[in-house]
Amino acid sequence: MTTPASPSDPIPAQVPSSPEESLKRAWDRYGSLVYIFLAVVIVGILGKGGWDYLNTQKEIGIKKEFAEAATPDALKSFVANHPGHVLTGVAELSIANNAYSVGKFSDAVTAYTSAAADLPAGPFQANAKMGLAMSLLQTGKSGDAEADLHLLMNDGSQLKTTRCEAGYHLAEIALAANRGEEVQKIAEQVMAIDPSSPFAEKTFTLRPPTPGALSVPALPAVAPKS
Repeated sequence: MTTPASPSDPIPAQVPSSPEESLKRAWDRYGSLVYIFLAVVIVGILGKGGWDYLNTQKEIGIKKEFAEAATPDALKSFVANHPGHVLTGVAELSIANNAYSVGKFSDAVTAYTSAAADLPAGPFQANAKMGLAMSLLQTGKSGDAEADLHLLMNDGSQLKTTRCEAGYHLAEIALAANRGEEVQKIAEQVMAIDPSSPFAEKTFTLRPPTPGALSVPALPAVAPKS
């Protein structure tokens, strides 16, 4: 049998917690987790900033090393130390140009091929592709050279100057092989690309004379009057 509570026994009052007190209890219970979360965020921020800083310093160092590479051997060392970097493509292009200028055409083919692969699309890559075609021509691979030049001439994304230069070299190759009709077609195509280009004018002068065209006879020399 349960003994009823005496009226004189005090009943504890249920005082509602204030917002401040609830916050304090929550902080006492979960505050350490908040600190851990903040620590993780801060470490992540510092880590990214440190990584960005290291990358920036590394890039500055690479550019400085490239600027100081003043000889073919130094450029080759730069290429070996920084594979895949955009400046590596520029270094390879310089190596290729040097090799071509001294008649080392096989070395030029190798360097131009690497430069064209490492350089982004644009004038530098187009220069590498043009040099590769000309080097292939010098090594006796005229078929490969013509194929590369046709790709450049017909590529609408290239500069008009590049396309016209490729056409001019194609016309020279065709003229040397006595393919007169092909020279005529190339000249017309180059003129359609950019008639104001100096290469267009040079290509047009390579055309063989039209069959049946009348030639103007040379005037006889006239002796000066005494």
